[in-house]
Amino acid sequence: MITNQNSMMGKKIFKIALLSILGLFVILFIAMGVFIYKVKYGINFYETSPPELPSELTEHSILLFSKTNGFRHGEAIEASIPAFELMAKKNGWSIYSTDKGGVFNTEQLQKFKVVIWNNTSGKVLNKDQRKIFKNYIEEGGGFIGIHAAGDDSHQWEWYTDTVLSARFSHHPLNPQFQQATMNLESNDELLSQELTKSWTRKEEWYMFYDNPRNNGCEILYTVDETGINPSGNLKLLASDKDWGMGADHPIVWYHDVGKGRAFYSAIGHKGSSFQEPNHLKMLENAIRYVGRFDN
Repeated sequence: MITNQNSMMGKKIFKIALLSILGLFVILFIAMGVFIYKVKYGINFYETSPPELPSELTEHSILLFSKTNGFRHGEAIEASIPAFELMAKKNGWSIYSTDKGGVFNTEQLQKFKVVIWNNTSGKVLNKDQRKIFKNYIEEGGGFIGIHAAGDDSHQWEWYTDTVLSARFSHHPLNPQFQQATMNLESNDELLSQELTKSWTRKEEWYMFYDNPRNNGCEILYTVDETGINPSGNLKLLASDKDWGMGADHPIVWYHDVGKGRAFYSAIGHKGSSFQEPNHLKMLENAIRYVGRFDN
């Protein structure tokens, strides 16, 4: 009798353990699925109430927009905000920082010469806000996109094809961060001012299906991917991401969009990026350029 009881107890414990392991596997599978969906498409929400803007906005005004409906580069965003604020103070510019999309209304958006999408991800604007922002750029507004602002989570063809002029494919995973050298290409007097000709650094290097040079963009920096392992393959999920862009790999570029100007930099994943003097100088030059602050 005792032997039968022990046997039944053992079977019960085994069944509980098996169900627990299965349940844990299901939870992990669901969590992984949610994470992948969020990174790829974002979990989208929108704000429509206009914020209260500072009363002291000057002619040289900047909107620093750091909303993330997808993957959040929290460390980089938190490091960048005080860096941009210090930059604005040094130059006598006005800056308003927000992660709320309500500011993308016709009246308030016109108060800014430059809009920076600061590691934005996901579908951050609703249909009406997108229309307003598109009109803002095409009618002369300045745009700067940083790193994740160029990934494939934004779900906006005009933004991807016209503003970015390049479609994101992947970034390396093994390892994720790799050291490589960026080479200055542009001779634009303003954008290249005080920038180093060669710049070796670690980054999560983005790979794009399109070369923005072929889509009419001017290139500020390319990256020498000779020593980069470009593989972004992920078992069971992606098997076609083991390629780089080759000898011509633009990593920072700019061009006109209608009457406006757009500047995109694929660097800026880590918070430490916003302590690099050359990076900060590049972004300062970009603000002057797209905002026409020196005109």
